[in-house]
Amino acid sequence: LIFMILTFFSPSKGIALTIASVIFNMILSGSLKKTYNQDLNSIFYTSTVIKKAYNLQKLEGTPNLNVDFSHFRIARRFSGLLGRVNSSEDAFVVSLLIKIIFMLDYHIFHLIQNSFKKYEDEVMTCYNYIASIDNHYAVTLWQETLDHYSLPQINREDYLEFEELTHPLIYEAVSNDMSINNHILLTGSNASGKSTFMKAIALNLVLAQAVNTVTATKFIYKPGVVYTSMVNQDDILTGDSYFMTEVKSIRRLFDITTSNKIYCFIDEIFKGTNTTERIAASESVLSYLNQLPGYRLIAATHDIELATLLEKNYKNYHFNESILENEIAFDFKVKPGKADTRNAIELLRIMQFPEQIYKRAKSFISKTN
Repeated sequence: LIFMILTFFSPSKGIALTIASVIFNMILSGSLKKTYNQDLNSIFYTSTVIKKAYNLQKLEGTPNLNVDFSHFRIARRFSGLLGRVNSSEDAFVVSLLIKIIFMLDYHIFHLIQNSFKKYEDEVMTCYNYIASIDNHYAVTLWQETLDHYSLPQINREDYLEFEELTHPLIYEAVSNDMSINNHILLTGSNASGKSTFMKAIALNLVLAQAVNTVTATKFIYKPGVVYTSMVNQDDILTGDSYFMTEVKSIRRLFDITTSNKIYCFIDEIFKGTNTTERIAASESVLSYLNQLPGYRLIAATHDIELATLLEKNYKNYHFNESILENEIAFDFKVKPGKADTRNAIELLRIMQFPEQIYKRAKSFISKTN
């Protein structure tokens, strides 16, 4: 700038020195940019966060923000110049040349960077402010898509109670009510709703603690951690069979170290082995887990025998179905007591297996009963 002013008094010297300084600054600008170029984006986006926080906190109804935005005056006003000129239009080419000649990126970058370092706590406050509002906004938009929802109530007593609970990912899901102050054993036929019901409870426990929203009209719970043993699969890469995967999944439930409430969900326990050993192992595991303090167990099984073996410590609930001619219908409503229906053999008839297979299976069931 001094050399440009000098041209009015000594044109030859002023022009020569101006050209020399321009060339020098362009070379210096290019070499110095390598030292901060990788940080340009982070500086730009942090400046954007601060500007958004500044604008949002001025809106009526938004939370107060304890930040002195005068500390970030340069970031709010000039961060848009950082590395943002990338168009081929003539006006932008001229702007780029001016930035290089006067080394604007270098000076603005370091001024902004110094303010961020000096007031780092306020920078993080702006990030948390934007994140909090963004999260609340996302939850609110999600709430508008739900048929029904409520804000959960925290209860320090050891029970879980809900009304019209549904699975949050199922459209027009069937709702259920329950008050849980004991371990639960679920029995019922295939596809009757046991697994979906358990997942609905587990997911709503997570949602209650994560976003303070549940897909139920009433949800009273004691906060805690959620562990599941569900949807196990064999693993070709490790060589684990289905049963081995089940064993490992359930084994980890014994070693949970936390002072919080522990909610455990076990679906179709040990279904990967034979009936005799499955019942024996399941009864032993569920009885052991019953003795551990702070645990709340909800387990599902096809073995009705378990309902009798565990009835002292596990409250029995079931899902059932109705079969009329060639149709099977589920109401997906949980009911107290053991399951009183089975549908596997009838499904053979409904799916039009050869009649000989169906009759032989029915005959075998009659004899064993």
